[in-house]
Amino acid sequence: MKLGLSHETYRWVAFPWMRSDDPEFVGEMQSPIYLRGIDPPPPGKLPIDWMVDRVTAHGLSSLAMDCGWFADVERAHAFRDRMADRRLSYLASVSVDLAAAPDDWGSGTYDPSWGSRRVPTFDMARATAVRTGWTGGAPFDIAVRAMELARAAGAGVLSLVHGHPGRSDHYTKDPPIEEQIDRIIGNVTTLLPIAEDMGLTLATENHMDYRCSELALVHEGLGASTLRHVFDFADSMAVNEDPLDGVRHVARYTIATHLRDMRAQPITQVATGAFYHTPIGLGSVPIRAMLDILQAEAPDPDGLCHYVEVVPRPDYDTEHWLTASLNWLRTECAAYWS
Repeated sequence: MKLGLSHETYRWVAFPWMRSDDPEFVGEMQSPIYLRGIDPPPPGKLPIDWMVDRVTAHGLSSLAMDCGWFADVERAHAFRDRMADRRLSYLASVSVDLAAAPDDWGSGTYDPSWGSRRVPTFDMARATAVRTGWTGGAPFDIAVRAMELARAAGAGVLSLVHGHPGRSDHYTKDPPIEEQIDRIIGNVTTLLPIAEDMGLTLATENHMDYRCSELALVHEGLGASTLRHVFDFADSMAVNEDPLDGVRHVARYTIATHLRDMRAQPITQVATGAFYHTPIGLGSVPIRAMLDILQAEAPDPDGLCHYVEVVPRPDYDTEHWLTASLNWLRTECAAYWS
């Protein structure tokens, strides 16, 4: 197995709409940053090349990043060539409402010329810490445009990220979870032939929205070997699923992960539970036991890439947390990495 980097690790340092050194960000009651172990990229632009440099600096093999950042095929090609020069691979992602009702999902027909239809884009001005920047067109159109950009950028896999505060999730009562799963199956069915024609593999991703046991029903319902899963080590906790149980449900579909840790506090002084981000190895997630399961059951364990995703609070030093996490992984889990 291999180690890569999730671009989400640097959200507070590098995302133009979430930079913790931005006066507007601090003005929204966020804490200003005082400790920083790395110089941030120039403000106002998507830090694509900067992210590639961070992968190389930490001796990692791959980058996971939203393909909407490329905006057009030409920029995606430039990224692909730079990654190839450094012998790095790329995992693409897109935020899309997989549980949209049939009337809202879109036509399900792909016209490469787009004709009179608006081409979906990633709008930085629209993005926030909890809202995607993808806009324009129905969910089907956004997914298809993401496929085009992912392929142009050299990705072999596109992760379909449903999680979003305004979308249905495990706790939504209307529609009930059974109907949500049926919708996801129907919507993904329209994407699989297009992805196959493009030479792409699509993947579901547990993203603080559904339990892995529920996403496994999507895979079983489709019975498609072309649909895989990107497993997040900690997100199951948000939907009351033990991470160890979660990985058992989806390990046989998993071709990549977001490797992170969180500490669970079952009870606090206000009589509720809480979750806290931690450097990897200091939280409650049983990392090594989960790596054992993935090593034994993933379709291609030798090619499985774990994208380290360490997201401290904005006023903590991201680079310090990332370095500590990588040191722990390379020391305590050394036997897993090729």
